[in-house]
Amino acid sequence: MNGAKPALVIDTRPVWESGTSGLQAPNLSYVAAPLQSLRRLPQDQLLKQWFDLRSAEAKDGAAVALVATSPASVEALQGMPALWEELAKGFSHKPALFAVGSGSANSLAAWAASCGLDPVVVSPPKGSGVEAFLQIFQANTGVPAQQANRLFVLLESTSNQPDLALGLRERGLRTARFGLYERIDLPLELSLGTTEPSMACVVVSSSALVGPAISGLQKNGFNPKEMLWLCHHLKIAQALEKASVHRIHQLADLNPQTIITKVIELSRMND
Repeated sequence: MNGAKPALVIDTRPVWESGTSGLQAPNLSYVAAPLQSLRRLPQDQLLKQWFDLRSAEAKDGAAVALVATSPASVEALQGMPALWEELAKGFSHKPALFAVGSGSANSLAAWAASCGLDPVVVSPPKGSGVEAFLQIFQANTGVPAQQANRLFVLLESTSNQPDLALGLRERGLRTARFGLYERIDLPLELSLGTTEPSMACVVVSSSALVGPAISGLQKNGFNPKEMLWLCHHLKIAQALEKASVHRIHQLADLNPQTIITKVIELSRMND
């Protein structure tokens, strides 16, 4: 990296209530500016919803497949061991677990393994839409999803858009949306040092947060078009392009190592 000036990373990703996030690397100035706070729903409430769902579906004999739509849905489960225990009941040693995106898949596989399960977790290499999901299901099972006697339970936020559920239903699949957590919008707040950075990067993890991130940066005196944007899937990149922001870098996922590696690469190009 440029030894004289640090690279600035503004991280707008949501954080759990009372949680923190951070990146550490030489010549990197990290600023956490979450645009949302995440809050788990009460475990007792979710347990009741799960019992009601299983009771309603039991008479049909459908197998249950869990679908993690974000790493946060898995993180929500990590704080609710009684719920995960109930979700895992009735599964074989290799439960049917699916994920939208590699970050969700990695989180789900690690959490299931920690509970003594040996899951097969699959996710599409690119994209997170209905067609990608149908492809990974058939590739993993050898059966078209439309022909499977299976209930797809989408583990997600209560504020998730219903795109995936609606798209799957339109193709004849049975789905149930199971909200594990809620999102609370926050204003973008920045606390910056006086040193001028060598470059400024913004991390954004949701297409819904593109608009708030841009307006928040503008209120803090930044020109979003001059900044570098890091995101992890095509839908976010498309939202940024639609907002006339074009210095976009799409990563496989937004874990600390991939972000730091990309910032180092961009900083060297900027030297």
